[in-house]
Amino acid sequence: MLDRNRRFQAACALSLAIAWAGCGSPEGAVLVADAQYDPVAASNAGEGVSEVSGVAQTFTVLAAGKFEVFWVVLIQGSSVDDGVVRITVRPLVAGVPNPAEGSSIITPIDVDTTTLPTIEQFTEFNVGSDPGREVLPGEQYAIVVEFVSRTGVDANQPIAEIRGTDGGAGDPYADGTAAENNGGGYVANANMDDYIFRTFVLQP
Repeated sequence: MLDRNRRFQAACALSLAIAWAGCGSPEGAVLVADAQYDPVAASNAGEGVSEVSGVAQTFTVLAAGKFEVFWVVLIQGSSVDDGVVRITVRPLVAGVPNPAEGSSIITPIDVDTTTLPTIEQFTEFNVGSDPGREVLPGEQYAIVVEFVSRTGVDANQPIAEIRGTDGGAGDPYADGTAAENNGGGYVANANMDDYIFRTFVLQP
């Protein structure tokens, strides 16, 4: 059931890409599926987002273009509180996300956690007309999700959770990795976990 939700959305994205390719935008642009980790099976691992924990998934760009759309499996967390999380897409420094929010190639996206699903499914984010989002094959970035605020007093409990696959038996996505920031800066996940995501670039 959970996987079917993801498969349906993936099919919609493919249809969208075909529509763009067939009809084109006014400028003749084409939306192309790019880096992704979207396993057939439902997730078996996750990491919460709270005052004391930020999460990220690094990836390697496959196609040149403008970073246009990305999807992540981001759901409501276990906390009884609601809140706001912030999503950025940052270049890497020594294999982990740049610590500076200002390095993001997109304008930060603030997400009210009450709008997030409670079951595993993709949430889509359209970057739109943000400047400076041109990417090239081989470049590496990270989708970063961090805490902004909460509405209640359930301190340090996750208000959101990103879902993925436990890498204990291997490396699920070879061209990137999950990373966490538990107060000392981002470090790659020791178990080689990967979070589920898809990215799309806009090409002339």
